[in-house]
Amino acid sequence: MKLLPSAALILLALAVPTAARTVIPPADDAPTAEVRRYFTEDPDAPVVAPKGYDITVVEYVDYQCPYCRSSAAALDQLMARDRKVRVMFRDWPIIAPESRVAAEVALAAKYQGKYLAVHKALLAAPRPLDLAKIQAAAVEAGADLPRLKADMKAHRGDIDDLLERNQDQALMLGFTGTPGFIIGNFQSFGGVTLKGLQDTVAQARAKAKGLPPASSKARRPRK
Repeated sequence: MKLLPSAALILLALAVPTAARTVIPPADDAPTAEVRRYFTEDPDAPVVAPKGYDITVVEYVDYQCPYCRSSAAALDQLMARDRKVRVMFRDWPIIAPESRVAAEVALAAKYQGKYLAVHKALLAAPRPLDLAKIQAAAVEAGADLPRLKADMKAHRGDIDDLLERNQDQALMLGFTGTPGFIIGNFQSFGGVTLKGLQDTVAQARAKAKGLPPASSKARRPRK
């Protein structure tokens, strides 16, 4: 795990938006706190936010990525055990054209309150994904397929804009593949375990409170 690079934190910021198209690039001298909101706040990115959360975890995910799949259980366990963690999902489809289709289906499912269920079903679906497997996973997760198709069409602009933002952010953070994580002020690349997530969340909380880190696993990036 490493601290978010300062170079990434001076490039973009997020004005408080009401729709995806209101997310605009800021001035180059935007405050760091404002810039951080570009990564952790978004009107269209799906989020699981328990009341009173104090740490945000952001995951950049591709449904065909084996490491995303192996990390899914650890992230689910973290959300179940730590009710102070908010999780934001950033779909970043980069492995194959079918990854893009899967991401669009998952994001369209959000409009009928089924994103998380479809997200989990897609991560569990047999690889390699194709349209039939993607649609079957969505139906298995309880999504209404005709409505999902209609929402994909009706919200095409917002879905495309969000996927483009996710791509820009992942590249800004230096991710070269999936999964990529932001955990408080730290970032991580590659598969994760429950213990690894818990340790980094603890370090992020300590940093937010101005306390010394609990271990030496978190480090600052080399200059």
